[in-house]
Amino acid sequence: MIHEIRVARHAGKIRLTVEVRGDSVPTPSVDNLSDTVIAFLGEPTGGKQPVREQVVFTRRAVEQPPVETASAVGRPGQSDPRAARSAGAGDGSAATGRGSEIQRGGGAVTRQPYHGQHVSLDFKDADVHNVLRLLAEVSKLNIVATDDVRGKVTLRLFDVPWDQALDIVLQVLNLESEQEGNVIRISTVKRLREEREELQRAQEAARAVEPLHVEYLKVNYAKATKLAEIISGAARSGTTGSRQGTRSAEAETGILTTRGSVFVDEFSNTLIVRDIQRGIDNSRELVRRLDVQTPQVLIESNIVEATTDFARDLGVQWGYRYLAGPNTGNPTGVNFPGRIGFGGSGLGTGTGGVPFIADFPAASAVTGAGTALDLALGSIDGSQALDIRLSALESEGKGRVISRPRVVTLNNVAATIKSLTILRVKLPSTGTVINTGAGGAAGSASTATEKIETGIILIVTPQVSSDGFVMLDMFAKSSQADFTHTVDDIPTEISREANSHILIKDGQTVVLGGIYRDVMADSSSGIPYFRDIPGIGWLFRTNTKADRREDLLVFLTPRIMSGPHQGLPTAEELWTHRQ
Repeated sequence: MIHEIRVARHAGKIRLTVEVRGDSVPTPSVDNLSDTVIAFLGEPTGGKQPVREQVVFTRRAVEQPPVETASAVGRPGQSDPRAARSAGAGDGSAATGRGSEIQRGGGAVTRQPYHGQHVSLDFKDADVHNVLRLLAEVSKLNIVATDDVRGKVTLRLFDVPWDQALDIVLQVLNLESEQEGNVIRISTVKRLREEREELQRAQEAARAVEPLHVEYLKVNYAKATKLAEIISGAARSGTTGSRQGTRSAEAETGILTTRGSVFVDEFSNTLIVRDIQRGIDNSRELVRRLDVQTPQVLIESNIVEATTDFARDLGVQWGYRYLAGPNTGNPTGVNFPGRIGFGGSGLGTGTGGVPFIADFPAASAVTGAGTALDLALGSIDGSQALDIRLSALESEGKGRVISRPRVVTLNNVAATIKSLTILRVKLPSTGTVINTGAGGAAGSASTATEKIETGIILIVTPQVSSDGFVMLDMFAKSSQADFTHTVDDIPTEISREANSHILIKDGQTVVLGGIYRDVMADSSSGIPYFRDIPGIGWLFRTNTKADRREDLLVFLTPRIMSGPHQGLPTAEELWTHRQ
């Protein structure tokens, strides 16, 4: 039936092409035996009729990446994927070579490579015991089969390792093997599973009667309480302290057995473990691996605060007075009104003593800070007077504060840097205070203050990696008190915060910026309607403009410090030579 067989690689897979004789293709069927694909032509798997032709393709152990094996049966040169599906395994399984991953029904198992002597087998309805005897003769091993191993097998294998042939026979009959030394024991899967369960119960019973031992484990670098949580399993379950409550044998936590317990002596930083030998050995190994010197990190920081202030304040004050009467030589000539007086209402007076009509001075211009110009005009007869005062103030300032704190912290331990201004704010009276001391008496409440911390707070947590990089978890906060907005005479707080997670190399510098604040204010006040008159509206209003900019930059440079062991004795040496 078969004229030629070709094996080639196509699209990342191994394709097996079988060229048959004639114009028709016999009905194929494929058996997927984990590492072996058997294609039957013209006969269904397990049929009673003798098999006329069969193709066996096996991938032995080779040092190369795993490849997916596809089996296709059809005419020469056929590469249609539908042909592969029609001739492939109907359950969607795919087989790969030994030593690679075997995918079957969504699961994956890893098999060992085969190294046995190659054999060729051809049996029809052979008893499984005879086949096992033959494989024992070839392998030079002792094969023992239990009484529940029975069945017949039909196979034809050519030039395959004997251990692979044994696996094929076991898979076909749903058997399993165990090897101890040069003896291979073969039994059913059910029986071996029951034996393992019995062995597990026997081991649990042996542990239940095994005597308990006490071990004192000295912890040098780590915290004994933390290691106790790991040993007891409290760190995983989220509880604190030593082992609490009872546990079943099926639900062990930590590395101790169900009979074990751990205690901590915080004064000597010592673990006291009480358990069977297996639990004590596990605890000792855990302490050996985790109680190591933790790397230290030097955090060099430069904190730069830049401030720019600008303020401009313009104001005007003017007053006008008009008098008509015999005293000024301009009587009205009538009985009423015989005299007329018109002028400001007394909001303020200029240098000429004229009350202001428009009183809008520069609010920031005070004595010793600001400028003012007065102009006084009056008539000879004293009937009219005009007084004008212009006040102005413009201020500009720049400030910069640089802080260079340096701290050393352990790996995964937060380091805090603060640059604060402490404000003491007086609190309202709380009532009567009673002095209970000797000779004490009731009296009025004393002044109480509240401490408000404003400034810069920087919290950095370094994490050192094995390749020379440092991961920084940073939190920066800049705050200040706002006395323009108070609640019960207590100022509010204006704060700016930033969080960042950065991975940088040892010795490199990272800049944390963007903590920027710009406050602009432009206000105007004056006489309604008059202050909006174009051209002369400035005579009836005052203008104030303020601009304040604040910027905060944080420069961080982590440096991994060499351990304290350089040139210094270890903790064990100090303890040994403590006398």
